[in-house]
Amino acid sequence: MSNDVLHLKNNELSVELSRFGGSLLAATWRGIPFLKPTATAGIATQRFGAEASFPLVPFGNRIEGNSFTFEGERFTLEPNTSGDPFCLHGDGWLSEWELKSHSGERATLSYVHAERAGSPYAYEAVQDVRLEGSTLLLSLAVTNTSTRLLPFGLGHHPYFPRTAGTRLRARAKRIWGERAGHLPDAPGAILRMVDFAEGNRLPARWMNNAYDGWDGEAAIEWPERQLALRLEAEGSFECFMIYSPGADADFFCFEPMTHLPNAHNMPNEAGGLVALKPGKSLAGTIRFRLAPLSPGF
Repeated sequence: MSNDVLHLKNNELSVELSRFGGSLLAATWRGIPFLKPTATAGIATQRFGAEASFPLVPFGNRIEGNSFTFEGERFTLEPNTSGDPFCLHGDGWLSEWELKSHSGERATLSYVHAERAGSPYAYEAVQDVRLEGSTLLLSLAVTNTSTRLLPFGLGHHPYFPRTAGTRLRARAKRIWGERAGHLPDAPGAILRMVDFAEGNRLPARWMNNAYDGWDGEAAIEWPERQLALRLEAEGSFECFMIYSPGADADFFCFEPMTHLPNAHNMPNEAGGLVALKPGKSLAGTIRFRLAPLSPGF
């Protein structure tokens, strides 16, 4: 099938985009990778081996028990990967997207999900990927095409390189603990070891936690590569996940999300999901701004 992998390039950035999973396979700034492909089994279709980032739609992360109650009706979802008992990260990352347009610095993909057994969701997702100088923009929108009101969320799941000197800066109000099944536990104060408000290295231990009350900005610096990335979220992105297997891993994930994991089973709108009427949409954009590392991280 033609155009399975799309190439976007300008004088600063180079990106490979796959129609399978709507995922990024690679992204470099002046030849330096700023996204890290992962060889984790089960990600997207594995047709091209490794993904550096993928979209989360119509929700991200996990739903406890693969079920939730909304508007007095109980819904059940089926697991969607062989390696996890939950319906993980929605549908888009495991599906084939249609190419709508493609130029040297921009591509637009769409994915239509029909309601079927194992999920109440019916929607159309549109993802726009474009380069503007040293900035990569990922815009994602979802429209409810079902006949009922349903809760929706969006997110992105980038894998970033982890070096010994990597530092992260991101401000939030609370952190959520992790319990069995990689589900969120109770929220609490952010301890110093996992507080990135002023810039901090990732802890050496396992980390898989949600943060909320995010201001929509983050920064990553790689001193070894003399590279800095500024991340800006536009839309309803008020949460993020940090997934870091430990100091021996060569990657970590900083995942902007419009909602918390398991938000479907949180009271009212506490989790951040947006109830969309039929025909209504939710959209947001993530910007990755790359630049040479400078003092004053």
